[in-house]
Amino acid sequence: MKKIISILCLSLGLLVAFDGVSQDDKASKSKAKKEMSDADKSAKDAAKAEKKAAKEAAKAGMSDADKAAKDQAKADKKAAKDAAKAAKADAKGTADATTDAAKQAAMNEKMAKVRAAKDAKKDAAATADKGAAKADKAADNAGLKDDKMSKTAKASTPAVKEEKATPADYKAPVDASKKGPNGEKVMTGPRGGKYYINKNGNKTYLSSIKG
Repeated sequence: MKKIISILCLSLGLLVAFDGVSQDDKASKSKAKKEMSDADKSAKDAAKAEKKAAKEAAKAGMSDADKAAKDQAKADKKAAKDAAKAAKADAKGTADATTDAAKQAAMNEKMAKVRAAKDAKKDAAATADKGAAKADKAADNAGLKDDKMSKTAKASTPAVKEEKATPADYKAPVDASKKGPNGEKVMTGPRGGKYYINKNGNKTYLSSIKG
């Protein structure tokens, strides 16, 4: 019985001792981790401060010439950018102007063709009207000429005179080579005149010579 109690006490002691060691180890680890975090933070802050100090030192140590050169480079870069922008705007303006000029030229050419076609049509109509007027005038002149010739012919044609045929007229010599308008016999008078006697018994001469 004593032996069992001794064993239990020993086991309890070992357990308590092990738990104490475990707690101490855990606390040590936590402390070490915290110390490491603080060290890392301090290192980062130190590096940051060093970088800032170096930058300020470089800025403070920059000469006036370096500063002027830097400003000049910055100004040159801005000027180049502005020049490129202006050149682009000029190119666009030139292209727009060229396009507008081409459009205007095409419009002018189209209008010129329309005017030319209109003038040609007008000239053709005027020529046709002139030709028609000339033809009408020629026709009128021809008509007047025909009328004049007709009147002249009528004036130059002697009026046919009829006379009452006598018994002697029926006995005159017959000219067999001639006939009257209705197939009448043509006789020759004593003075060589040619005549025929129509159905009314009238003597009609074929020429101006009578008798």
